[in-house]
Amino acid sequence: MSSSKKPAKITPLTRQTLKGVWSALIVPWTDRDELDARRFAKEVASYGGTGVSGVYTGGTTGEFYAQDDITFEKITEIACAEAHRAGLPVQIGATALSTRTTVRRIRVAKRAGADALQLALPFWLELKDDEVERYVAEVTAAAGKTPVILYLTGRSKRKISPEFLGKLAAKHPTFIGTKDTGSSLDEVKAMLKLAPDLAIFGGEDFYQRIPAGGRGGYCSITGFNAVKVVELYNLCAAGRLGEAKPLADAMHRYLYEALVNPLVKEAGLWDSAIDRIQRVAGGGVVGVRCQSPYRSGTEKHVKQLIAWCRKNTPELLPLYLG
Repeated sequence: MSSSKKPAKITPLTRQTLKGVWSALIVPWTDRDELDARRFAKEVASYGGTGVSGVYTGGTTGEFYAQDDITFEKITEIACAEAHRAGLPVQIGATALSTRTTVRRIRVAKRAGADALQLALPFWLELKDDEVERYVAEVTAAAGKTPVILYLTGRSKRKISPEFLGKLAAKHPTFIGTKDTGSSLDEVKAMLKLAPDLAIFGGEDFYQRIPAGGRGGYCSITGFNAVKVVELYNLCAAGRLGEAKPLADAMHRYLYEALVNPLVKEAGLWDSAIDRIQRVAGGGVVGVRCQSPYRSGTEKHVKQLIAWCRKNTPELLPLYLG
């Protein structure tokens, strides 16, 4: 399949231009655990006009670990085509258990017209330093001019120090940024001291991260209300922290009191299930079904989330519920 043509208004992603709010894409499954292509296309298109800087596939939210090669290819083609039609750049998550499989998925993503690649380290065995270096060298070579974002997650079992990150950034100019929700603010500052032009991203913690030098967030809360997440980012990016604080506090309360405490600690759900619950609550068409064997949320969880938000943080309610 030939590469999709990007609208002229999509700016190429570099260490300088990568910023803002990036929304995680959830894959709708049929009752046979197969891709529902029609609903997925609608899901991607729904982020057009919300103010997000772009969208991305893969990660836990996108259940990359449950995708065979055919499913991955279909998801990639739909995501690239629909995102570009909506005027949004798209990062394709191509994480896999081996470099060989990752490289094969990189080729699929490049053919589809991906604007960037988002990759976590292979995670079955913890990589040693020389293995990390080999992996980054091989995937950036395969990616060519397509930029790479490293997803530095504890699920990869490997912590990358600021010194090591600086070394990788200096050696590979197409490695343009990181997704890293586990680093402290001091670690973020240390990373930027050693790699000052690298785009360091967290989650929705703009109020803390942007003053420390962060560029934005890869966000699942956009599934509930993308416009509000973008509003918080814009306030923080403009240095209007006093105005941002009430919204940041409301979002922090929502994160822990509406999601983490009842859904993680009490219901025992994983991120993929929780992200579906809030996306369905936000009006998305993705459904609550996760790939087996992982536990799914329910419509009852969706109703409870909406009721909690209506009572406690009504300012976060999406417009259709207002």
